[in-house]
Amino acid sequence: MVQKQTSAGGRRTQRNVPAQLNSFNPSVFAEALGRLGGDEELLRELAAILVDDVPPLVDGVQNAIESGDFGEAYRDAHALKGLVVTFDERGCGLLISELMTALKEENSHEIHRLSRSCIDAVENLRSNCKRLLD
Repeated sequence: MVQKQTSAGGRRTQRNVPAQLNSFNPSVFAEALGRLGGDEELLRELAAILVDDVPPLVDGVQNAIESGDFGEAYRDAHALKGLVVTFDERGCGLLISELMTALKEENSHEIHRLSRSCIDAVENLRSNCKRLLD
């Protein structure tokens, strides 16, 4: 990995990703690219981070829910939401927000109803990000 200076003076890690967006379905990332000011390199970097960081967070949410630790599930869900909202704020992000509300309210019925939908949506997004990087 290579460090790259950002326009704000900070540093961000540049991952080894293809130089051009995969054309499998660019409309999947059109809104995300718009939110990032058209910066395709940043989109790829964020996609690579999402691909790497989603599995342990999904596992954390699932394990915490199964053990009844809704506070821990909430923290992992919050981190998961932070990863996905750039790509899909109205789909995954909204589902995760609803799950977070249910976790905060300790509403077991809603938690179990929403958790599967959230995980499916996040895994679908992760799959799309993997295709973007192929």
